[in-house]
Amino acid sequence: MKRFYFLYILTFLLIITVSNGTAETIEEVFQNFKAAYEKSKNFSADFEETTLQAGNRSIARGRLMFSQPNLLRKVYVSHRDPTQLAQLIVLDGEYSWSYTPLLSQVNKKRWGRADRKELLPGLGASLDEAAEKFNMELVPDEVANPKGIYRIKLVPKPQMPGSAEANTPREIIEIWVKSDNWLPVQFGYQTEDDDIGSISVIVVLAKIQRDIEMDADLFKFVIPDGVEVIDFSADR
Repeated sequence: MKRFYFLYILTFLLIITVSNGTAETIEEVFQNFKAAYEKSKNFSADFEETTLQAGNRSIARGRLMFSQPNLLRKVYVSHRDPTQLAQLIVLDGEYSWSYTPLLSQVNKKRWGRADRKELLPGLGASLDEAAEKFNMELVPDEVANPKGIYRIKLVPKPQMPGSAEANTPREIIEIWVKSDNWLPVQFGYQTEDDDIGSISVIVVLAKIQRDIEMDADLFKFVIPDGVEVIDFSADR
């Protein structure tokens, strides 16, 4: 009787595992995600971005537009009036532009290689180099798994002492991908820095549209009249 009960429980757990989408290996899930991501020429989505730092929690909302390989337009809106712009970030493939109307200020930074494929919009990590630079695992998720969503965790591999990567903040990335199309519905990252401590960010996507017509001018930043431009690009 005990043996039968054990076999019954084992069978039940196997059924649950398959139905929750955890039968795939991390290599299979990531390759499926990578293949689908590379085939998708662009997407846009509403987002809700939750940031945790030093015990403080803040929420920002807006809409982002991403086009392969690394073009991004991210519009943050005011909490009080969603029709008002709070911040605009544009990645044009060469530079990162961040405009804050309240401060009447634009920050300009150099943004890596123009041909590098982004692992996720605006993170700066390379899609093609992810397997080389990160250890990957599937994280069990009681909320996501029953919906056919896999949670991928990427932890940076140890770098050689003295290398440029060894001196950069440690950033753990998580991606939630849905198995019906293998594209992300949520992503997050946690940064550990000796100077500023730990920062955790979760970005939830909604109203996702893929492979739509996008005006190329969306990813070109025009400096507004009368604003202060702080150019960090000359430092690199």
